[in-house]
Amino acid sequence: MPPLLALFLGCESPPPPVAAPEAHSWKEEAELVVSGLEEVQGLWESGQRPAAKTLAERVYTDRFEPRLEPALREMQGPKETAKLEYAFGQLSGVLEGKDRTKVEARIDDLERQVRSVAEAAARAFPPPGEAAAPPAPPKEVRAIVPDVPPNWEIDGSSGHEAPEAAPAAP
Repeated sequence: MPPLLALFLGCESPPPPVAAPEAHSWKEEAELVVSGLEEVQGLWESGQRPAAKTLAERVYTDRFEPRLEPALREMQGPKETAKLEYAFGQLSGVLEGKDRTKVEARIDDLERQVRSVAEAAARAFPPPGEAAAPPAPPKEVRAIVPDVPPNWEIDGSSGHEAPEAAPAAP
């Protein structure tokens, strides 16, 4: 079978369903990614830039991609997933430079996003036996329809015409 055809056929099968991590909670999965990113920053700051870049790639491919990315893809779709993938790619780029501010900003942003994915995944994909948590309430709630009662509540009518009374017998 030609490799391109095999790739195409592999893409046709649906991904496996997203399930809660077996050994860790979603939050713990995120914290493992975060600790890896902090280690990347430590390596970079100590001048071990090639090692920092290698570890950043491993944090993504060995920890984030197989564990948290499927949940992100299921919850927010491929476009949002691609944005986070791109952010990890940008980390590799800034690790090659010498700008500490850029490295810190990229790592802080990734840590925030990874934790956000884990929080959403915990609500969307609870461990077996637990009910899914309702979504977090919105911070600002506005009425969609003005709080005005319908006309029939104001004048007491039902909004339906009453049947005409039968004429009186002579």
